[in-house]
Amino acid sequence: MNFNVSIMPTWTGILLCLLLVSYANGDCDADVDEYFQGLNPTNLQLWSLEMFDSSTKFFTDGVSELAFIFQLANFDQCMAVNGPKGGDGKPRFNGQYCLFDAGLQLPSNADAKNAFQLQQNLQRIANFHPVKTTRDDPVVIPTFWGVCAPSSCGADGVKRVADFNMQFLASVFGSTANTTVRESTCYYDKPADLDAASWCFIIFASLLICLILVSTILECFFSDFDYYTGWKSIFNAFSLKQTLVKDLFRLPKGNTPGHLECLHGIRTLSMLWIVLCHTYVFSTLFPGQNYVSFAPEFSRQWFMAPILNGFLAVDTFFLLSGLLTVYVPLMDLSKGRKFNVLKYYLYRYLRITIPLAVAIWLASTLYIYAGKGPMWSFIFPLLLKQCHENWWANLLYISNYFFYYCMNHTWFLCVDMQLALLAPLIIYPLMKWPKYGLSAICVLTLGSVAAIFAVTYTENLPWTGQPNLEASVAERYDKIIYANTPMRASPYLIGMALGYFLSKKHHVHLPKWGIAVGWFTSTAVALTVIFLILIPYSENFVQNALEAAFYASLHKPAWSLCVCWTIWACVNGYGGVVNRILSWKYFVPASKLTFCGYLMHIWAILTYIALRQTPYYVSHVENLFLFGSFLILTLPYTIVLHLAVEAPTINLLRLAFKKRKSNTEPASGQANKAIGKEA
Repeated sequence: MNFNVSIMPTWTGILLCLLLVSYANGDCDADVDEYFQGLNPTNLQLWSLEMFDSSTKFFTDGVSELAFIFQLANFDQCMAVNGPKGGDGKPRFNGQYCLFDAGLQLPSNADAKNAFQLQQNLQRIANFHPVKTTRDDPVVIPTFWGVCAPSSCGADGVKRVADFNMQFLASVFGSTANTTVRESTCYYDKPADLDAASWCFIIFASLLICLILVSTILECFFSDFDYYTGWKSIFNAFSLKQTLVKDLFRLPKGNTPGHLECLHGIRTLSMLWIVLCHTYVFSTLFPGQNYVSFAPEFSRQWFMAPILNGFLAVDTFFLLSGLLTVYVPLMDLSKGRKFNVLKYYLYRYLRITIPLAVAIWLASTLYIYAGKGPMWSFIFPLLLKQCHENWWANLLYISNYFFYYCMNHTWFLCVDMQLALLAPLIIYPLMKWPKYGLSAICVLTLGSVAAIFAVTYTENLPWTGQPNLEASVAERYDKIIYANTPMRASPYLIGMALGYFLSKKHHVHLPKWGIAVGWFTSTAVALTVIFLILIPYSENFVQNALEAAFYASLHKPAWSLCVCWTIWACVNGYGGVVNRILSWKYFVPASKLTFCGYLMHIWAILTYIALRQTPYYVSHVENLFLFGSFLILTLPYTIVLHLAVEAPTINLLRLAFKKRKSNTEPASGQANKAIGKEA
């Protein structure tokens, strides 16, 4: 009796679920049948015609250019579709937009010759290698094609609609349509169902906004109000008067002791270089019209060398990070402050991690609801899944070895943090035994260079990361070289050595001919490093392991030494017009935004891609136009994250790690302020 009582609710629940599924499927089947009937000329329905019209049905022009890969149809038209009205006078369903892979099913009586010929034709026009293990398997063409189906349907119902629409194409090949719907990309207008993490972010953002408003009002209108000084300092850390007026938009009035003004220009220009390179890289993800021809054409143009070798901008950031990591504690030591390794670790981790954590929190919760478009439900759910699963690995800075990135470009932060954690092993010897510290830098730099040479030669890896590599080679290069901390250490180590020499304030007198030789040599080496990359992109290039090993191992330290000369010359009065450009005072606010700009610029680019609905012809003019657009689109993300999170974090950390001034320290000579907050 007890057994029957306990089992009855279970069977009832199962039957109820089956009935609900059957009812849902019945709705979908009926709606799809009505869609088919609505396309009958004798019973033509406007909503059916709109649904059919907003779907992909055939190859577009430019097949040899692979223009057909992204045929997104008409997303907005699909979203505007209203099905037939129900008993309540409201549409029974709306348009649902999905992406699918085109597929062709050969008839059962097709012989092997026909199957082989079909694959050959597809391979010839699409440069794909369709996987087809047996004659009965469908030939799948990896595509991003749009289909509009009733919102009452799941993947099976959408497939019925896509197969029906694609039968026009399939009949050309004497086959039937057999599409594959990308179920995760299906979207239709419905109320957002926020999860707990999203609501928590909304609460956090609301409280943060209230705190910023209250603190700004208190500082602007009640600055003389007498309340506890500690709380006043904490409130002021969030005030826009402090973060915006006194920090971000405060321009230097003159040279400050210990202030390396040229770093602001180098940092800003390097960030612009990265955004420009990412504009070209991500252009391959746009719904394009010339996928086949633009990459070979661009890679053989001499002025494309800085884009093809844009990885050097990242090496510049590694060098600056290493420089400041050594320069700050050595300047503090010269003013009587001791180096506290625990404070160093805490400050650096919190300074970087708090803005990163907020960016990841936003990326893994609310951002998916920020827009809608043909590619939106393909791009952002994938990133959302990676952030949900691996956010903790990003915050521990181990993603470059063990896990997928929540945001792919954060590999740089992982490598930089790992190098910073090891930096005290060099900082302490530089403080007490400079010769041993500099010797250690030389040995480690040579070790990093030798490791790259050996691995590149034995594994026959490319000269550097190249977009024209096969997928397996590119993946192996990324794993062994690109995001591998020891392999990226040489610019960081060279920067540490430069930081030591700059902290000693030794002025070396150079004659005019010595200055000219220095600038000429530095410029020649830098241009050589940049433009040699055109060799592996040349039309008749044949890979040579020894040549690749030499370039891969030497170009990073060579570039780093050129940047070192630029900084050293500017600091010691030999910079001339270069120093006047790099030390331009309006670079200072831009330099303060580079960290948040680096975090958020990829999201601006992905947002544009996800929202774009029309084909794009890849050209230099279009890419330069997009480059400017991405800078503008990135600004709101960057400024909000900086003012709401990064700047208050820096202010609070300055309060928590406040340093006492020595008797000999000038009032304006605090090193942590003078060289910028990136330290």
